Amino acid sequence: MTSSTRDEFKLLLDAIADPLVACDGAERIVHLSPSAERLLGWRDEELRGRPFTALVPERLHTVDGRSLLRYLLDRRPQLGGRPTLVPLRRHGGEELLLEVTTGHSHHQEDQRIVLSLRRLPEAPSFTPEPFVQDVSLKLWHDGHIGAARTFSVVDRHYQLIIENAPLGIFHFDKTPVITLCNDYFVRLIGSSKRLLIGLNLLTLRDERIIRCVRATLLGEHTHFEGDYSSVTARKLTPVRAHFAPCYDEQGQVNGGVGIIEDVTVQRRMEEERATQSVLVDTLLRAAPIGMAFLDPELRYVRVNDMLARLIHQPIEAHIGRRPHEMLGPRGDRLERLLRGVLDSGKPVEQFELNSQDFCDDGPPRIWAASFYPVRGGDGRLLGIGAMVEDITERRQAEQERARLYREAQEAVRVRDDFLTVASHELKTPLTPLSLRLASLERRLERGEPVDPAALRHARQHLLRLTALINDLLDASRIESGGLALHPQPTRLDVLTEHVIRVMEGAHDAEHRIVFHPGARSPQVLGDPYRLEQVISNLLENALKYSPNGGAIHVSLEPRGDLVLLAVRDPGIGIPADQQQHLFERYFRARNVSTHSYGGLGLGLYICRDIVERHGGRIWVESEVGRGSTFYVALPTLKQAPESLEQASGHSVH
Repeated sequence: MTSSTRDEFKLLLDAIADPLVACDGAERIVHLSPSAERLLGWRDEELRGRPFTALVPERLHTVDGRSLLRYLLDRRPQLGGRPTLVPLRRHGGEELLLEVTTGHSHHQEDQRIVLSLRRLPEAPSFTPEPFVQDVSLKLWHDGHIGAARTFSVVDRHYQLIIENAPLGIFHFDKTPVITLCNDYFVRLIGSSKRLLIGLNLLTLRDERIIRCVRATLLGEHTHFEGDYSSVTARKLTPVRAHFAPCYDEQGQVNGGVGIIEDVTVQRRMEEERATQSVLVDTLLRAAPIGMAFLDPELRYVRVNDMLARLIHQPIEAHIGRRPHEMLGPRGDRLERLLRGVLDSGKPVEQFELNSQDFCDDGPPRIWAASFYPVRGGDGRLLGIGAMVEDITERRQAEQERARLYREAQEAVRVRDDFLTVASHELKTPLTPLSLRLASLERRLERGEPVDPAALRHARQHLLRLTALINDLLDASRIESGGLALHPQPTRLDVLTEHVIRVMEGAHDAEHRIVFHPGARSPQVLGDPYRLEQVISNLLENALKYSPNGGAIHVSLEPRGDLVLLAVRDPGIGIPADQQQHLFERYFRARNVSTHSYGGLGLGLYICRDIVERHGGRIWVESEVGRGSTFYVALPTLKQAPESLEQASGHSVH
């Protein structure tokens, strides 16, 4: 055979996937295909030129008076293309039981004998029935003895289990060459069974698998997880593998088994779970409310940043611990509440808690906590989901709205009361004034003399009406900031004495006004007209609310840089809970009747504004049934505030 022909023959054999051994007419080995090299453990150059008997156990060198190779060639017509079970020697001496199909060319000078080899991973395709008296039974018998292999019921059951297992399974010997695999493994890897049987695992590219195989042959159980890349099928498969050693009857490792699981679906699910976990974690961390998950033992499993900030404890400190371990004895109440949710399976929603019951840091806060039982798809209780929201601002806003609503209602009530009182007060002087003016008109028409008392009474009603209107105007100016002052040095004792004389002339003799000017009376920087208005209003009230007569005491007393004016009456007094509202606009104490005691409820409101504009202060001390004392404290002339000294000359009185 020429060199060119020999090379073509070699390329042809190498292109066939099945393991092939080629011999010449002298029964010398001329070539091993790569798959035969992997199956037998020999390299082509090691066997080339050696007799075929190098691969044959010594007991089978001669069969029925012929060499094994010639025997197999002579048996071809009877076999009809079926293989014969033959034991061949692997590199190292161990025997390998194979199905062998033999063929040859008919050129005597360049005869070629080719043997196709196949392991026994599945039900063997040979059958000994037609050759009961034939030596092939001896080959079959000797082959099983040599390979220590017998096909029994156990073997068949083992094969049945492997072939129908829901996992990929393969067996390898000590070489390590794959000697058996199931169809699931073939589908998983993507290569044909003919290519996989006889594959030497040490020729794989993945060093991790090679390490697992070597460790298995040393008697260790090993695991592999990763992407297996099939060279022949060009398929990348995510797998999880468990390698376990196999032992012979002497307890020696004689190979191993690999159990392969396709984790494509599991990996996709894990990726989806990871994505969902990232989304959940992002939502959990970004949530504007505190959130946590506790297992059935009430141990924290997940805690978000907001809850950690509310409790003033880091997230890591919560994991694996119970509420009472985080909060001390104060957590016992919370655990009882959570245990009730677990036992009843019913949620607790919007349960209000005070932050100071659970943590000492920071100002008190109000929390709204909700606890929900969490169940799996099968209804099994997985734990408790907790949501905690800081509602302090919301509660304060609700309280503020309630306060404003009450104030609005009170303002409406005050307005209605004021309108009622104002209507009554304005009508009170108008009616008698109208009657007296009509009487005067009739007298003048008849030429009768006019009674001076009638004119005086008409003038008094007119003055009262004017005072009411002035109070309304002053109240409006105060609200708009238009009430101006004309300050000048003023002796408060002289001003007070003048007001008292006017009051005594205008009122009946049932009341007596007693003035105590003090040893000295320092001057104040003030608007005499407005200060007279304050004193008049206080005296008017004292007279009005002392219905049984008695003495009204007015005193002036220096107090350091202040001068103190006091007006004390023996009147009906003011309830304690209403004294703080006494200087508010339109306010009238509840223990007075609008019909018995006139007024619009503006006098003291105007007095407070005038006094405060002078840099002073006004207040009252009173007890129901025992009278009241009103105090006005004003700075002396040298202590007058700069703003008062520079008061505008604009005036609207």
